[in-house]
Amino acid sequence: MIFLSSLPRSGSTLLASLLNQRPDVYASPTSNLSDTMGAAVQMWEQSPTTKASGGEENDIIRILQGIQNARYDTDKLVFDKGRGWAAQQIIKTMMKVQGDVKIVATVRPVAECLASFAKLMKPENITDFCKRDELTQHLFRSYEIMKAGYKEYPDNFLFIEYDDLVCDPQFQLNRIAEFVGLDSFVHDFDNVEDSKEIDEAWGIEDLHKVRPKVSKSVYSARNLLGDALYNFYQGGEFWNDKPDPISVKQPIHIQHDALMKGDFKKSKQLAYKNLKEFPNDPDIAFNAGWAKLSEGKVAEGYELLDRGRETTVWGDPFQSTQPIWNGEKGTVLLRLERGLGDQLHQVRYARDLKAAGCTVVVSAQSQLAEVISTIPEVDVVVQHEAAAGVYHDYFLPAMSAPIQLGYKTNADLDGTPYIPRPDVDVVPNRAGLRWSGLPAYEHATKRKFPHELLFNTMKNRANCINLQRDDGAEHCPNWVEQVDLSTWTATAKTLASCEFVVTSCTGVAHLAGAMGVPTKVIIPVVPYYLWTYPGSSTPYYDNVSLLRQTKPDDWLAPFLELAGTLETRLAA
Repeated sequence: MIFLSSLPRSGSTLLASLLNQRPDVYASPTSNLSDTMGAAVQMWEQSPTTKASGGEENDIIRILQGIQNARYDTDKLVFDKGRGWAAQQIIKTMMKVQGDVKIVATVRPVAECLASFAKLMKPENITDFCKRDELTQHLFRSYEIMKAGYKEYPDNFLFIEYDDLVCDPQFQLNRIAEFVGLDSFVHDFDNVEDSKEIDEAWGIEDLHKVRPKVSKSVYSARNLLGDALYNFYQGGEFWNDKPDPISVKQPIHIQHDALMKGDFKKSKQLAYKNLKEFPNDPDIAFNAGWAKLSEGKVAEGYELLDRGRETTVWGDPFQSTQPIWNGEKGTVLLRLERGLGDQLHQVRYARDLKAAGCTVVVSAQSQLAEVISTIPEVDVVVQHEAAAGVYHDYFLPAMSAPIQLGYKTNADLDGTPYIPRPDVDVVPNRAGLRWSGLPAYEHATKRKFPHELLFNTMKNRANCINLQRDDGAEHCPNWVEQVDLSTWTATAKTLASCEFVVTSCTGVAHLAGAMGVPTKVIIPVVPYYLWTYPGSSTPYYDNVSLLRQTKPDDWLAPFLELAGTLETRLAA
């Protein structure tokens, strides 16, 4: 199987139609095969029965091979069309499934892709469309996923630029034939069959419409976007080694650059300057919120961060028909938001609601339900999927909770444990280790550190156990004990047996902190919003200490600090 994984609006549908002119090729419409196989992997990894039955990696590989074979019953060479195939982890997995992996990717400059979307959708506000629309955000995510996949596996990609495809299609199809090991074929570019895509399913008319004759659509991307937006999104064609956008730096990006370099003073000054000059910009307000939190100004910080809901970078889209809770007695639906670690942190607000005389219904991801149900202040736990149908008088999105609860400064935060610690014996000198979070979240915070630094620091200084249950677990050395991590309940029991935990910024950090297990969290120069307040302690967890990276891309400092702490502990 060959993978056709392209940027949106870059000609993949046209290419599939042309490939289907060959009698020895079948190119699919947009396929869910990568999603189906990914779901199978996730279920296999997370199911307690996998471990109980002695499941090995070869088992899931055979399952994936079966799914792949069942999907296409044909002797033709299949080109499966799906954006997911360009992702690092999926490429890695498919190498195990079918050996060689070949990805044909149509590409196009981002500004041109945006203009094509704008031509199709005709938005009233082009700036807002480019910054916030679901389609354009999908484009940016696809770009980053493909860029990361290509960086890791460059030899597995063949890029076909849109302009080259429509201007000299035969040459590009010859390139593809050579890449996948087929003979050349003379295509008919004056009689191209329309795609088999059902655009009604996407809710966008003519999203995949193909003209019967190959030709370039004549329009000006610059005119459609305007000079400012066109210039803003220029560049970034990584397949041609062009630098990332943005060519014209905007105030918010100058501020962000200072932050990423660790110049917090300059970044904070710019954040407040930008907020004064552009008070109605939600992105600028969001960035200023981080600065306020770093000063311990909880109310001001969260109010500014909450503006991120306008740009979908803060909270979840779920909305209740009931009013937002503002101190009233009654039944409150506390909607936990974002990732599993965020949700484990946010469930702390259940005790505030209970103290206010409320019945507390918590909406969470299903994996966390059993752990959350142990919290005395939680009356009911429901899965997110069922939350809309559960009775409640008021609604409280958890990432906005500090505002409604009236927190003003760090002094108002409660760092005492709020998730009951399982009643298990603490094993002397046992240290739980986790060295990375989910790959999907790594880019935003650059929180992933070299696992070797952790292992070299911890070896012979503690009896270590493995808390890495997903991507990265393969790096675990044999002197680190394997334990039960099949569910979050099992993980909680394992954490409770530890004298201390060392982890990156992950859900494990929040669960350990919430249970009162002494925890050391190793964080990057630019920390997650919860860790913005300077120093080694955090007002959110009394038992958590922070080991901070001091320079971008240099992780030595926090591990030297960790080593010193461990030596002192051993000497005591």
